[in-house]
Amino acid sequence: MGISRMLLMFTITIAMAIFVVSERNKIIETGYSVAKLQKNCDELSEKNRKLNYYVDRLKSPEVIVYKVQSLKLPLVPQEDEAGMIAWHIKLKKDVMKAMKTVVHKDVFTQKISRVDCCSLHN
Repeated sequence: MGISRMLLMFTITIAMAIFVVSERNKIIETGYSVAKLQKNCDELSEKNRKLNYYVDRLKSPEVIVYKVQSLKLPLVPQEDEAGMIAWHIKLKKDVMKAMKTVVHKDVFTQKISRVDCCSLHN
């Protein structure tokens, strides 16, 4: 009986050791996966920051004017200077009407409703 008990205890100890080692390996693999995903996230964040910079650059008026001139797009000029100023003032008033300012603590945001925004183009 002594040998069978010792054999049983030895088997249980070996099984527990194998379980502990396998769990430790899973934890290490999970750590590597997390590190790889974090690196991927950092790379994508950097790429997103660069793309946002290029988008902002492309939206700048200087780049738009350059593109219009380089592509030789036909632009329709306004009738006269007074008409252009009146149109600009009307547009500014319409935009101000369409904007709703919401105050939430220290944050000021502006929202344009879809219906009002569409009426600006007409």
